[in-house]
Amino acid sequence: MGKRMRRRTGLTALFWRYLLVTGGAVVLLAVLWWGGLSALLRSGFVLPAGTAAGQADGLVRALEAGELTPAELPHYYRWATFDGSAQVVGQRGMDGRRLGYARAALEGDRTLHGFPYQQYHRSAQLPDGTVCLLQFDYSMPYGSPALQESLPEFQTCATAVLLAAWLAAGALSTRHFAGRLRRDAALLTAATGAIAARRLDVPLDGGARVRELGESLAAMEQLRKALARSLSEQWAMEQERTQALAALAHDLKTPLSIVSGSAELLEEDALSPAQRERVDAILRSAGRIRDYMEQLRALTAAGGPAEAGGRATAELSALAEGWAAAGRGLCAPRGLRFSLDCPASRPCTLFRSELDRAVLNLLDNAARFTPEGGAVRLSAYVEEAVLTVAVEDSGPGFSPEALARAGRGFYTGDASRPREGHMGMGLTFARQTARRHGGTLELSNTGRGARAALTLPL
Repeated sequence: MGKRMRRRTGLTALFWRYLLVTGGAVVLLAVLWWGGLSALLRSGFVLPAGTAAGQADGLVRALEAGELTPAELPHYYRWATFDGSAQVVGQRGMDGRRLGYARAALEGDRTLHGFPYQQYHRSAQLPDGTVCLLQFDYSMPYGSPALQESLPEFQTCATAVLLAAWLAAGALSTRHFAGRLRRDAALLTAATGAIAARRLDVPLDGGARVRELGESLAAMEQLRKALARSLSEQWAMEQERTQALAALAHDLKTPLSIVSGSAELLEEDALSPAQRERVDAILRSAGRIRDYMEQLRALTAAGGPAEAGGRATAELSALAEGWAAAGRGLCAPRGLRFSLDCPASRPCTLFRSELDRAVLNLLDNAARFTPEGGAVRLSAYVEEAVLTVAVEDSGPGFSPEALARAGRGFYTGDASRPREGHMGMGLTFARQTARRHGGTLELSNTGRGARAALTLPL
């Protein structure tokens, strides 16, 4: 048989249980303390608090009759004898403070002094003409004079023991019940951490002992399942899309080869100017389709597993010169000026082939959208261990919609009439490359044109 699940407790019941347990412990300790105190009283280890007050009048009469001397007074009295000029003749147990109380009482002061116990006084006229002043309080004295002299004052110590026991009981009870809440709170923290870290394949621990926290964990478990299912479906859809695009790019190769080959054969024949123009149009269109296929292949590869080659180290100046050579090749046929700004070189470790492709896409976009006679500028520099590769042009810049949506696959800025050779995948690939490096692609307008910048931590 499986282990029976513990019954969960509601928060209200848990708090009531805490109050009852703590209150019960306080009452039990008080009863035990009182029982212990009663036992000590019965054994004579300590005497009742009113012992000194109850015997005071009888002792005063005995002193005045000469039946008792001050030295024979019980140990729980303090006393002092004064002569006719109020000078101290003898005393027992009197320090300066208590002796001051006694002298004030001798002079007729009826004010009660002392803390924590108020001091009471009785005076007796001794046969030798001196006055004996008895001093006592309502504390519980020890039954033995030796204990009275060697041990701390009993009543204060006993009260302190009771308070300490109450505090200990409260602390233990609080620790026990807080531990239950702390354990369940730790389960909630672990659950939120697992979901935040996307560890959605492992069920959450739902063993909370507090009902409300258990219900929260159950809701989070349902959330985990829903997220796991959603991510799984999304991943499957992405895989299907990637496979469909890859299959489309592959399947287009054969008909494209047939079209290109046929057009090339026709080009070798003696054609009229009109026919040659049509053949050239076929070849240009076939070339654009070939470019589309290459972009589709690159896009599906970027969305798939990482390249096996991994990162490679290269000098920034060498990278920039390679990009600049491609940029000049793109700008020259269009009548555009091209410039390179790479102030310093340093080794950079990155995904070389992907970054080359991303920068070429940015250069191609800039060249396509810059009017004849315009300029394209490439900048590459490192600041605080971050590589920035920026492409600026003197074209019309990005529209607000383009700034919001550029980088999404197949977005062209004009859904009804995309620019020649432009499928809207160049910025998408550049953004994916930036993310793979742990960086970003930032698009903006400079006032003179558009700016696209890759920022990549090194």
